[in-house]
Amino acid sequence: MFVGEYQHTLDPKGRVILPSAFRDELTDGVVMTVGLDNSVAVHSPPHWEQVVQQLRALRTTAARERRFVRMMMASAHPQQLDRQGRLSVPARLRTYAGLTKDVAVVGNDEHLELWDATRWSEYRDAGLADFADTEQPFGQGLF
Repeated sequence: MFVGEYQHTLDPKGRVILPSAFRDELTDGVVMTVGLDNSVAVHSPPHWEQVVQQLRALRTTAARERRFVRMMMASAHPQQLDRQGRLSVPARLRTYAGLTKDVAVVGNDEHLELWDATRWSEYRDAGLADFADTEQPFGQGLF
């Protein structure tokens, strides 16, 4: 399980160090692809296989679903962490997520996300304000 948020920096080659707390889960490599809300989604290979199974269940006759699958698959980049625990974020994914220098590495349960630090801060602040006003989280009795 990936939890927490960490602040890191892209180096001039487009690499970001992943927190040591996440590296043990990613010894077999990662698959990076476009994420929701203009983030980069980083999956372990076993979790990526689950994502692919869910993508295969979408309707190829529905244009939006078909396009979603294409974007996820065409943007996927498998790779290994280097010895320093860095990932090389492909230029196309950096552009999609607006990653230039400061990066928030965010745990999101079964995958992690890379965000532009400023965009993440704004998203997090808005999300926390909404969270604070939630009376009964989606009928689930979470609290």
